[in-house]
Amino acid sequence: MRITRIKINYYKSIKEPMILDLHDINVVIGQNNSGKSNILDAIEFALTDPKTDSQIFYPKADIEIDLKFTEDEQLKYEFPEAEAVFTLKKGIRELGFSKRTLPFSKTLSSIFAASFKRLNEKTFLDYPQIENDFRSLFTYSQNLASFKENLSHHFPKVSATENALDINYEHEGLYEGDRRATIDRMGSGFRRIFTILLYIFHPQYSIVLIEEPEIHLHPAMIKKLLWAMQNSESGQIFFTTHSPLFITTMTLSQLIRVMKNEKTSKAFSLGQGNVDHQRLIQELNADNLEMFFTDKVVLVEGVSDRILLRGLIDRFYKGQNDLKVVQTHGKGNVLIYVKLLKVFNIPFAIILDNDAIKTHHIRDLVYNLDLKLPPMTDRDMIEELKKYDIYIFANGDLEANYPRKFQNEETKTLSALKAARFINDADFNSKHMANLREIINSL
Repeated sequence: MRITRIKINYYKSIKEPMILDLHDINVVIGQNNSGKSNILDAIEFALTDPKTDSQIFYPKADIEIDLKFTEDEQLKYEFPEAEAVFTLKKGIRELGFSKRTLPFSKTLSSIFAASFKRLNEKTFLDYPQIENDFRSLFTYSQNLASFKENLSHHFPKVSATENALDINYEHEGLYEGDRRATIDRMGSGFRRIFTILLYIFHPQYSIVLIEEPEIHLHPAMIKKLLWAMQNSESGQIFFTTHSPLFITTMTLSQLIRVMKNEKTSKAFSLGQGNVDHQRLIQELNADNLEMFFTDKVVLVEGVSDRILLRGLIDRFYKGQNDLKVVQTHGKGNVLIYVKLLKVFNIPFAIILDNDAIKTHHIRDLVYNLDLKLPPMTDRDMIEELKKYDIYIFANGDLEANYPRKFQNEETKTLSALKAARFINDADFNSKHMANLREIINSL
């Protein structure tokens, strides 16, 4: 069973229709209290039999889920078609096919509940249930093999048996010799990895929801876990995260960014915009992918721009925003970043050298941002663009806007490193740095 699409309205912080096309892996990000966990809550609320208090607190909940069943599920549960729309609206539950609608009975509820697993701090500690599910995995030889393979990929000296885990503690550096241990006696990181792998490879659970899988995990372990998720064919995975390590060019199309305004939680995904995915693969890397977790992104052209701006922001910026400075490797690449940031509704500022004002890149940028600007002089254009957080150095480039005494190194990059470290309050507040000071204070 797969959820191909979900519509949520009038549920917790989601006060306006939220419609999402979903994938085999769905990575949900957002600041604390943005409402990202409410997407997982809505799926659980819809697919499991809700408790009475949930019905009381959310009587207007309107949730529609498009489901797609495997051939085995069709035969096992006698569903008339492979695809269906499950609707929970104002407490009424229906499973609709193109030919007929089935009442959402306790039988259907038990079917969905049996195929659904949510992993949070409570269920990660439910050792009896974990052990039962672990033993049941041994009846599925192919899935068991995948589970063991991925477990050994994370912990090379650990092997699984039906009754316990055989662990070489000498390799782990804890004790000499061999010792047998059960899951509750393992470290928190191992327990988390073990439990996640168990459920994403267990064929009984076709939908797995995970809250912050990165907790207690080393960065290298997070990367391996993502690899395991991408290679799991047993079920559909939804997880919330605060870790940039789960964001790669491969998961970008599976990313759901949630933000909350004064009215409602909203969700943004790559499918909502016209962005060249191949260009993104060429441009994005582990460093600039951190922009999905910041308050505002500052786009600059080159590496020396990034180094100096980052250093000055760290030392002199007094605002409240968490800022990420991203180099685009030239003004010709700025637009691809702008399109991406617009799709995910991430605020941004742009800083360019003066030669940009004479190029088509500025015209393309103005057009893409739908700025209705009348004809004007270059000087007036530079002033007007400041209103939209686009800053162009009227007097040249970055090097023209900080003291020459810091620009005596062999390369621009080394000079930027020196300036970022040694520019003091007097330098920063001098007339020479007025343009940079204005930009930084505006961010």
